Amino acid sequence: MQVSSVQPVFKLELNHKVTPGIVTIAKYDGTHYCLTASAGYDKIIIHHPHGGMSVGRAQRSQAHGEVSELNLSQAVIALEAGPIKPDCARDMLLIGSPTQILAYDVHNNSDIFYKEAPDGINVIIAAHFSKYSDMLVMVGGNSSVCGINSEGEEVFWNVVSGKVFSMITFDFDKDGKNELLIGCEDSYIKVLKDDHFIMEIAETGPVSCLSYINEVRFAYGLANGTIGIYEDGIRLWRVKSKQNARNLQWSGDNLVCCWANGRIDWRDCTGRVLRRVQLRSDAAAMILADYRTVGIPDLVCVSTKGEVLGFPPIQENGGPNTKKIAPSEEDRLAVTELLNKKQALMIELQHYEGNAANTSLDIDRPDSAMPTNTRLQVAVAADTEEGCLQLAVSTNNDTIVRMALVLAEGIFDSGETLARHPHPAKLRSVLYIPLKPPRDVPVDVHIKALVGYPESERFHIFELTKQLPRFSMYTLVSSSIAKSKVVNYVTFRITERVQRICIWINQNFLLDEEIEINNEETKELHISFMCLRDMSRLDLDFCPDGQVKITTHDIRLAGDLIQSLAVFLNLSDLQVFRIPILFFVINFFFIIFYYMCDQYKIERNIFVFIRFCW
Repeated sequence: MQVSSVQPVFKLELNHKVTPGIVTIAKYDGTHYCLTASAGYDKIIIHHPHGGMSVGRAQRSQAHGEVSELNLSQAVIALEAGPIKPDCARDMLLIGSPTQILAYDVHNNSDIFYKEAPDGINVIIAAHFSKYSDMLVMVGGNSSVCGINSEGEEVFWNVVSGKVFSMITFDFDKDGKNELLIGCEDSYIKVLKDDHFIMEIAETGPVSCLSYINEVRFAYGLANGTIGIYEDGIRLWRVKSKQNARNLQWSGDNLVCCWANGRIDWRDCTGRVLRRVQLRSDAAAMILADYRTVGIPDLVCVSTKGEVLGFPPIQENGGPNTKKIAPSEEDRLAVTELLNKKQALMIELQHYEGNAANTSLDIDRPDSAMPTNTRLQVAVAADTEEGCLQLAVSTNNDTIVRMALVLAEGIFDSGETLARHPHPAKLRSVLYIPLKPPRDVPVDVHIKALVGYPESERFHIFELTKQLPRFSMYTLVSSSIAKSKVVNYVTFRITERVQRICIWINQNFLLDEEIEINNEETKELHISFMCLRDMSRLDLDFCPDGQVKITTHDIRLAGDLIQSLAVFLNLSDLQVFRIPILFFVINFFFIIFYYMCDQYKIERNIFVFIRFCW
């Protein structure tokens, strides 16, 4: 497929090196855009081509007449700008250092607030969130997110499991209030509504960037080079690259991706590349802004060497050039598909001709012939000795598996693909491939195997897909073989038949035989698993009164199990803790007795001893 390019509408040089990922664009005077970036450890540069820049703390750069330099005393970790002051249309510059954040009014050369951040700072955005009417400064740290108002006061705080790498806000659940989407280091996209998370989307790597598209869609990028689009929490498409995505922006009708190596791609709604350009150096950032003040936002791309290029929004039916390209793209796509089919048929025909020639020489068993009843079989079993899952790829006759190529995301340390090709002397009809998923998420495993006879020169390719359930790394064990008793547990109560619990277990665990309860009068279920990663114990107890007890030392596993069970049973809330009324009554009398000790001259030590025994 041919990929057309696009020409920039403006170019400029900052004559400063730019730190990747620390770039923003703001209207400090309320009218004109200024490009702001980190140019080193503690230096910020501000490009103001339209004037309107006061002298103040920023000094005019000697390397460029339209650039001012702002020197700080601490490292610059993040930059953001926004109209955070009420009744003020001017943008304020937000500067994040390792442990503190500074809100600075560039136009008036004054500090708005100075706030300590004990949890660190990884990302800063200025946005509207939840019930708060004013714009807040959202700070993502190493294990938490917090919101700060224009006075520097912390108005909300919430804990997050892992570092926060990216954040955006929009009305995710269509209730008229913005939710906060958080991209985390633990490979989850989390949706925060008020003070609780309403959704967690599991991905295959740390979520490095998020971008708003419209009221139902958003784009995401991972640290492993994957980008894609979600619509209402359902992934529409994704593609993988060897480079990391620096920024994602929706411009015109296309998703534009700026890669770390300086490549910029325009993709349609299916992920197909339409246009591509290459910067002269690595990319630092890409921002959507009307930098020319013409009323249309451009894609402002900044390289690490200070080169700035502006690209206009491209509509598929919006100009004379695109009108010629649109139909030709469809024609080329159809022709490419037909040529691929023709090539596949030609190769298949050559194989059949080779098989026919070999059959005439050796009727018993030709080198490249393949029995018509040959089938590829795939099975997965737990290996407690190796602490992993063994993927067995085998055939149903005397043919051998010459090689197997396994494609799966988030399983292999070296990448997403693993190839196994045994020595010719060790070729068998079955090939074992170890799998060890590091996280409890469902994984689709795609297998491509070369099958033939040991002395064959041509092999047939078989393709299969095997899905691993979410908790595949937990194998069923007997409760009597426990090495040590686990004392950590979580308990809650549900009203559900045991038969449905068995269906959930069969769908989410890897079992040799499905668990079935033939007796309708059975009201309880007790089952034990062992984790193949660390050989730890997991006990699930479902009692007749609806009490559920999950015994494990891993609190994250307990949360994943509860969430999976709640989604399967369509539960909106769970009662996880209940204090008996008798407890309150007895403690009430203890309190009364405590205050009567002085009146009746009773030693309080006696009371403390009785209270301790209780």
